[in-house]
Amino acid sequence: MNLQPPKWPLKFLRWFCKDEYLDEIEGDILELYQMRIKQSRKRANAFLFWNVLRSLRWVNLKHGEMNKFGLIRNYFKVGFRALVKDRQFTALNLFGLSMGLSVFLALVLLVQNEMSFDRFHAKADRIYQVIQEFENADGIDPEIWTSWQLSNALRTDLDIVENAVTIHAASSTWTEADGKRFFEEDGIVAGPEFFQIFDFDLKDGNTSEVLKQKRSIILTESLAKKYFEFDNPIGKEVDLEFYGRFTVTGVLEDIPANSYIQFNFILSQDYDVFLDNVSENFRNLFFHWKGDPVATYVLLKDANDKDLFESKVAAMLEKYLDKEAINRHYLLGLLDLHFDSHGIDGRINEYVKGDRTKVKFLMIVGSIILLMACFNYISISTARYIKRSREVGVRKAMGAQSQQVAVQFLIESFLMVLASFGLGMLFTYFLLPYFNMLTGIELRLTIPFLLESLPYFLITIVLVTLFAGFYPAFHLSRYSVVNVIKNMTISTKGKDSLRKSLVIVQYLFVVTILAGLIIVNQQYKYMNSKSLGFNTEQLVVVEINSGQVRNNYSKIKDELLKLKDVQKVTGLTRMISGYRSGTAVEVNTADRPDEKVPMRYYGVDKDGLSTLELQLIAGQDFSGMTGKDSISVIINETAAEIYGGNNAIGQLIKIQEVAGDELNARVIGIVSDFHYRSLRKSIGPCVIGHYNNPFVSLDDIVIQLSGFNTIATLEEIEVIHNIYDTNKVMTWEFMDDMVQREYEKEATFRNVFVGASILSFFIAVLGMIGLSSYNVISRKKEIAIRKILGAGFLSLISQHTREFIKFVLLASLISIPMCWWLAFQWLASFEYRIGISPMIFLLVILFVIVISCLVIVTVSNKTLKSNPVDSIRYE
Repeated sequence: MNLQPPKWPLKFLRWFCKDEYLDEIEGDILELYQMRIKQSRKRANAFLFWNVLRSLRWVNLKHGEMNKFGLIRNYFKVGFRALVKDRQFTALNLFGLSMGLSVFLALVLLVQNEMSFDRFHAKADRIYQVIQEFENADGIDPEIWTSWQLSNALRTDLDIVENAVTIHAASSTWTEADGKRFFEEDGIVAGPEFFQIFDFDLKDGNTSEVLKQKRSIILTESLAKKYFEFDNPIGKEVDLEFYGRFTVTGVLEDIPANSYIQFNFILSQDYDVFLDNVSENFRNLFFHWKGDPVATYVLLKDANDKDLFESKVAAMLEKYLDKEAINRHYLLGLLDLHFDSHGIDGRINEYVKGDRTKVKFLMIVGSIILLMACFNYISISTARYIKRSREVGVRKAMGAQSQQVAVQFLIESFLMVLASFGLGMLFTYFLLPYFNMLTGIELRLTIPFLLESLPYFLITIVLVTLFAGFYPAFHLSRYSVVNVIKNMTISTKGKDSLRKSLVIVQYLFVVTILAGLIIVNQQYKYMNSKSLGFNTEQLVVVEINSGQVRNNYSKIKDELLKLKDVQKVTGLTRMISGYRSGTAVEVNTADRPDEKVPMRYYGVDKDGLSTLELQLIAGQDFSGMTGKDSISVIINETAAEIYGGNNAIGQLIKIQEVAGDELNARVIGIVSDFHYRSLRKSIGPCVIGHYNNPFVSLDDIVIQLSGFNTIATLEEIEVIHNIYDTNKVMTWEFMDDMVQREYEKEATFRNVFVGASILSFFIAVLGMIGLSSYNVISRKKEIAIRKILGAGFLSLISQHTREFIKFVLLASLISIPMCWWLAFQWLASFEYRIGISPMIFLLVILFVIVISCLVIVTVSNKTLKSNPVDSIRYE
């Protein structure tokens, strides 16, 4: 490990520090550095820089540098007094810059969280997930699922593999601990190699032993408190209804939000009780080489061996499988899973994957908002500094050089940016809880984060100071002393190309962001309002978490239908929504036995179509006779097209599930297409059969309410449910909320974009105030002369606003094509999307022009109505 400290802070120390103090101060700093680097290099570097800054004291300065520092101190003093004196402009600048920096910092935190996934694992660059490709009628289908036997074979047979582990989600199960019962859904089952590969922080227990012990469970800290409160959980037992009794051997710190693998507890791989609770087919699927029930992670000895893995594993699998049964296996890096696992089926517990495009977009939005704040500063500062023309003249007359005047104004800019950064940090701290509510992500502004980011913050402050303060400082310092004192103000005649360019860029950003906001909002609104082909209103979905409820479904349904406000009840094997997928099956007909079509299977009872309001367009509904209905199916329009439209009715089809179970059934009806998956995807073929089928058991009870007395009815439903569920806990959700969960990422993106757009527009308004102020101040004498010559208020306002309208129109000519292209690219990811109407851009342009005119009238009103003599009395 390189233990050498960064050189530039030490060079800075040697530059300003007296020779007689240097050895002692530098020695102490380096000694502290060597102590801290053993814990964290980033933390040690941050503290090294901080200690150098702390040494920047008057007593430590070299004599040759004292005069320079004294002059700089005077610059700071004069700059501070100037900012306090002109409170109105200072407040505008301070508020605009701090809001821009606050939004930028919040978006940086969000992006940093997205980009930091799984980087806390020390071996992250060598950890990979094995992906297996399956071939079906649709083509290649990559999945995370592999054989349970694979990890052991990889460890023993491949020399490039250092370690491997199998992981899969634990089935949802009731748990009993310390005399209390809980329903848990977010556990995993992992091999003993888990902690040898991954670096999740174990607070209690030995990482090399916790999963090697038979029937072990490791709890997260929050789950341990939930089960045992403040007692030490090590050695205590937890009874899992689906898995048996396990002993707590370890306690983990809560899993970070930026971890791809999410869980609340880990079970050792003890399946005896579990396999007794499932079908015999599952036992064969689980332990046979041809099965694929688990995800496999590997730790390579060298990250560069990734490309060798595919050929080596193919050769290895020939030892265990027939050649024709071998699928392609390849690796996907742990650091790439968050963003690059789209299109790969399977997941371990609920997890929302990242979108690199949205992250880049948010970073661009944050940068644009910061640039807008800087442009505002330039505009407002230029207007403010024109008032100080006499000061510039006097300074130059007293011998000040241009660069010294420029340094004075740059230091004022630095003070403003520094104050804005502090205020922006404060805004971020207080607004972060609301930002977290918008995003659903737990972001924190912590002391370690601030210390580690301190060098980047300082670089940002310097860059913003130079960018925002350079033009005002050098714009004012370049004029000759004679002209400044003679005219008593700085001339603004001629083409001020930079200022006009900034105005156009400012308006370009505003038009683009506002148009983008409308398009994003309309697409989100479209997804919410588009008919899905089935009813989502007033539907309560009750999850079946107990075999007693499942076995007594008919009795429960009869009792529910007796309730006053319950209209309809049906049972489903899986609730239709983009958030939850139906069972994957393959379908063929007697005429075409080799043509297997992948479809989704949903099982219902006789009231399924009417409760969900699925439209039967041909054939008949289920009869209500279980024997007949269990060998009958209804297909959607897309599936019917494969089998000849209405001619599909009456045909015999074979439905086969991946595990091998199959059903021969007759098509009795066709329903209109409905969106059983996200609007991002097109509607595929779908089969609706009876819930009494060989593939999947009843999973949900769907209840349609009248909506008149929902709370009381839910309480009555719970009473009936708990008669048959000894756990006395009903898990339920409204159907429209369930559908909405599919669009969590879009909702987060929309919420962040809406908030950022509103703040960016607010910053733009501050910029309009600054630009208008600049125009009024620089043309004060011109306005006075026009008034003396008879110009009225409306004439002066039209003169004043005409230039701004030109800027808006010119900016729109640039921004409209750019915004249209960006929107088109974003909308292309949705199969069902809105069209981009020219009216969107027209409304935005009109809105920006109206707001600009209102701001100009408000800011210019006092000057335009003032006595013209006051403006030209010294001419």
